[in-house]
Amino acid sequence: MRKSIKLLAMGIAALLVAGSASKAEAGGKLKYNSNSTYEVESLAKGAEGVNIVRLYGKAVTEEAAIEDAKMKAVACALFCGFPSGANGSEAAPAIITDPNVEKTHKKFLEEFFKEGGEYLKYVKVSESAASKSKSKISRTEYKVGIGLEISYNALKEEMKKQGLVK
Repeated sequence: MRKSIKLLAMGIAALLVAGSASKAEAGGKLKYNSNSTYEVESLAKGAEGVNIVRLYGKAVTEEAAIEDAKMKAVACALFCGFPSGANGSEAAPAIITDPNVEKTHKKFLEEFFKEGGEYLKYVKVSESAASKSKSKISRTEYKVGIGLEISYNALKEEMKKQGLVK
């Protein structure tokens, strides 16, 4: 019995630590940055500089995984760009190419990517590619792939306005 209680306490402590590390900022570092990798697939180019992509998010609930995917989609546009798609859609280059941007504009990026932050202005669930895939990858984590529309040109203009892009 004692061993079970000890294991349960360790499990709860591990979940609390994992939960606090899943915020947009963890330990003074951005969760999404130029060194992150993203599971992304280009689906199409929309009107007026919109890129439609399928991106995967992970979290303890399906809704949180979708929010994770949205944040990752904007970060991917900023730091990595989007690959060309199997359907013929062209690749989109990374908006930010300065390797020091996380240091020189740290405060702006922390604020931009905070929970409910400005990044949400540039991403929405795609109506044309709204199908989603969902899988439970562990007892406490879902993985959701969802079609998202990224306002690539508007995001690029905002980064220019903020001085992150020349």
